[in-house]
Amino acid sequence: HMETDVLFQRHILCMSTMVSLILVPPVFAEGTGYIFVSNEADNTVTVIDGKNFEIVKTIPTGERPRDMRWHKNNTQLLIAASGSDRIEVLDVASLQIINFLEAGEDPEIFSIDPSGKILVAANEDDNEVTVTDPDTGKQIRTIEDVGIEPEGITFRNDGEVVFVTSEVTNTIIIIDPWSGTILDEVLVGNRPRRGIVTPDDREYWVTNELGGTISILDAQTFELIDEIIFEKAGMREGDINPVDFAMTADGKTAYITLGRARHVAIVNVASRDVTDYVLAGDRVWGAALTADEKFLVVTNGASDDITIIDTIKKVAVNSVPVGRTPHTVRIDD
Repeated sequence: HMETDVLFQRHILCMSTMVSLILVPPVFAEGTGYIFVSNEADNTVTVIDGKNFEIVKTIPTGERPRDMRWHKNNTQLLIAASGSDRIEVLDVASLQIINFLEAGEDPEIFSIDPSGKILVAANEDDNEVTVTDPDTGKQIRTIEDVGIEPEGITFRNDGEVVFVTSEVTNTIIIIDPWSGTILDEVLVGNRPRRGIVTPDDREYWVTNELGGTISILDAQTFELIDEIIFEKAGMREGDINPVDFAMTADGKTAYITLGRARHVAIVNVASRDVTDYVLAGDRVWGAALTADEKFLVVTNGASDDITIIDTIKKVAVNSVPVGRTPHTVRIDD
């Protein structure tokens, strides 16, 4: 009987070890699954559980939080607190703001180079961009004369150049942020806002908010090569205000938020064709794809919520109220 008991105990121990192995998440598990939304008029960031869409926490920030970017393998979320003239560092594990970075006056949109060594922020009021070390938080240099009211900041994937949108001069200023040199200036559509570079580093796409179009540049030669026009029955021309992008990792599909037109456009990148329009909220603004690209999350600045869009069915499947004037959305998955 004693031998049987020992065998039974070993069996139980083995089973409990297996269960504990199953219950313990792998070291390289995915992120928190949280959705982070900056609320420009509330001075907060809303944290939402991506599984049940319940609000986990509302984090107070500096004034007018806008753009947000991941840093240090998603362990930090950097938040542009434009009205407080700084970029705040949010620790994702504790959901606490732990530090501030210098980024000039009124930083709105910013980006970090692929190596994580420099951060470039647009300073709209000063018509310049600021280059910062995101680890020390100290300014490295300021680049002046980047057009009137610069906004969009987009690194090429090789990290060598940055495309800056100038809202008032309707131009793209291409800069070398490492030396502070302006390389070129290209005229595009009316009021360019945000940009994105295709994964193959061949094309730079920019939204022209008041023009209702997208301009496409050769990302290497900086030549203007094409334009996409948005038009749909039931959408007024003046309400079609393209602003933000999300693009699939394979570079085949682009999603563009269309502002007061209340729709997101889906574009075939290779053919430039608009394949679908999906209804979202009022003044649909920021956009982010989940890691599996099955869902697109967009912020609706005038209806104070986010919309979750099923990218397979191409339809909105949920909306979640957040703070006032949601600006940017980032997903930790």
